[in-house]
Amino acid sequence: MSRTPSKSSASPAPQRSKRDLVAIAQRAASLGDLEDAAYAFGKAIDADRRNPDLYFQLAMVQEGLEDIDAAAAALTRALSLKPSSLDAGRSLSRLLTRYRITGLDELTAGGLRAALQQPGIAHQPIAEVALSHVFQRFAALRDLQHVCTKSPDRARAVAGGILRTHAQSLAEPLLVQALMISVVRAPELERALTALRAALLLDCSAVRFEDRDLTSLALALLVQGWNNDHAWTVTTEEVTALSALKIDLDAVTNGDRDATRGLILKGLYAPLSGVVGRHLTPTEAHQIRPKQVREVIEPRVAAEILERQIASDLPRLRPLSDPTSLRVAGQYESSPYPRWQSLMRTQPGRLRSSLERFVGVERLAFMDASFDCLIAGAGTGQQVLQSAIAYGDKARVTALDLSTASLAYATTKAREFDVGNVRFVHGDILDADLLGQQFDIIECIGVLHHMADPWAGWRTLLRRLKPGGLMYIGLYSATSRSDLTALRAESGYPGPGCSDDAARAYRAELLARADDAPGGEVKLSRNAYALSEFRDLVLHESEMQMTIPEIAEFLHAHNLTFRGFTLGPERIAEFAAAYPATPWPGRLTDWAAFEAANPQTFEAMYCFWCEAGC
Repeated sequence: MSRTPSKSSASPAPQRSKRDLVAIAQRAASLGDLEDAAYAFGKAIDADRRNPDLYFQLAMVQEGLEDIDAAAAALTRALSLKPSSLDAGRSLSRLLTRYRITGLDELTAGGLRAALQQPGIAHQPIAEVALSHVFQRFAALRDLQHVCTKSPDRARAVAGGILRTHAQSLAEPLLVQALMISVVRAPELERALTALRAALLLDCSAVRFEDRDLTSLALALLVQGWNNDHAWTVTTEEVTALSALKIDLDAVTNGDRDATRGLILKGLYAPLSGVVGRHLTPTEAHQIRPKQVREVIEPRVAAEILERQIASDLPRLRPLSDPTSLRVAGQYESSPYPRWQSLMRTQPGRLRSSLERFVGVERLAFMDASFDCLIAGAGTGQQVLQSAIAYGDKARVTALDLSTASLAYATTKAREFDVGNVRFVHGDILDADLLGQQFDIIECIGVLHHMADPWAGWRTLLRRLKPGGLMYIGLYSATSRSDLTALRAESGYPGPGCSDDAARAYRAELLARADDAPGGEVKLSRNAYALSEFRDLVLHESEMQMTIPEIAEFLHAHNLTFRGFTLGPERIAEFAAAYPATPWPGRLTDWAAFEAANPQTFEAMYCFWCEAGC
């Protein structure tokens, strides 16, 4: 979306000083005269093109004008001039999360790299745009994308040619960094990168791997494989070549380049433990040569060892016994979901201000003192840490989950992001009474619908909620997930618990389907691009969907007051326009009718706040 401001009659004269121009721009912005503000900031920048603050202020005005491409470009310029600008980094991450950028050529590579290096912001949306930026301005990669789409049988040959002639360009820091810090979530980019991976395996000799640039690309793709759980499709020819590669770990640790090349190539397709046949020891990882390879593999080995140790030491309620819980736990032990890389740190107390809209200011007085929060179904901890930070230090957060592997990952991330107000506990929601305490707030998002009896799980959590306590619940919508549910009836559906090879093949089949074909919408889901996420989306061990009338009935039967869905402002406005006589948060009967008319209202899951009676 884009709109170019034009000079109005009130716009400043070009002969004014930079200081005057900035003052005029800031005053115009404060009065809501955004076009005049943008014009004045632009003139100020003409006078001082090395001033990062001017680009940042211009970006804020351009966003207000809905000139999103220009705002993103201005933010990358601010970051290229001042890489440490957290305001610019946060704003860019937020902007790229909310909007689709089309003006990729206007972004600066230096600004994108700076944002990817900043702590405390979400890197995934920035990395996605960075990858598209690199592909758009690199003609050879654009050609490869086209070939992968139009003539896939030629893709590997074209990719091999690129590796021979453009290895240095492919080692560009922005491309390498983006691959290492994200999950590729665009089918066209995935196809091109899959072709490059195949060319590395099938067409590059050992001598070629003496090229540091080629090795940099290979290592970036190696880490990308870790990030996406090796979700990319594999051809028969690749399988044959991989089976012929034998890994001599002694040779690797002694610096044999051909042995190290084999380790990298097999590592493009499988976890290190699968490549070697066991977990590497710290000593073995430290002895890997050359240093370029060791610096990538050694931290991974250390992280895996730490996670295994944490998993063994977690406090436990009691051994799992429910059959469905055991199956679901098995899925997440082998495929922790998701293995996220970065976190947007919000201001402490931010959730309180957000909650005011749902329950009012006075209702939240309990947050003035220490309070207790339970997050039931903690997973790998992204929601847990975001909530713990956003609630603030007065919140004592307990995070409960079935999977020790998931909780171990979450614990390492809590340490990485220095979040100390969380304790992680292994156990079943059905055993939550064993926690021995009640909570002011309980969050349970995307979990109950994986239980054999979601309503029984919800009732268990209610016993842990203080009188008058608040609950944030997320339940699958039968309406918006109807297409995914229909896939289970297909003859080719591999079923929960299928092998990774079967899951990978089925995923490739769905991504290749036309958008309007059954299952073709899967490619639009952000959860389709890592294998653990794809299993959670399409191949889950246990799944139920709910309807708004069923939810309304449960709320009524258990003296819970509906306090509102968490939806984007546009959707809320559409509902308000459709039901102008219904005050916020709206009647559930009206929301049911609204969803029937707009089936994708909730994008797969109802997320809402409710309040217990006193």
